[in-house]
Amino acid sequence: MEMNVKSLEQVFTQTVKFFEWLLAGIIIVAVIAEGTMLVHDLFSYIMEGEIMEKFQDFLAHALLYIIGLEVALMLIKHDMTLVMDIIIFAIARKMIILNVHMWEILVGILAIFILYYLKCYGLSCRFFPNRP
Repeated sequence: MEMNVKSLEQVFTQTVKFFEWLLAGIIIVAVIAEGTMLVHDLFSYIMEGEIMEKFQDFLAHALLYIIGLEVALMLIKHDMTLVMDIIIFAIARKMIILNVHMWEILVGILAIFILYYLKCYGLSCRFFPNRP
């Protein structure tokens, strides 16, 4: 009975890992497909002289694709620092896209600073002492 539970647990673990890899692959393919469209749009903005009007949209899409790639990497690696990277990119994207007040920008900068500090000094040293 004990052996059946362990083997069943291994089957479930392998199944979940397979679907995580599958989902990560789908996200990567989608980001690559959308990224090529983004590059095409960027060239059309440049040729039509609309780069200044469309640059904020370009940055919003580019940061969204970066967040998508980070999520795919997180599904593959299961690393805590990748979660912090995703949060940092999400905060930066919101600060760039939305027309926010100065105090909201300052709060965003403070949040990014705290996350970078935790990523560089807090998490890697305290929770993972063997990491460089």
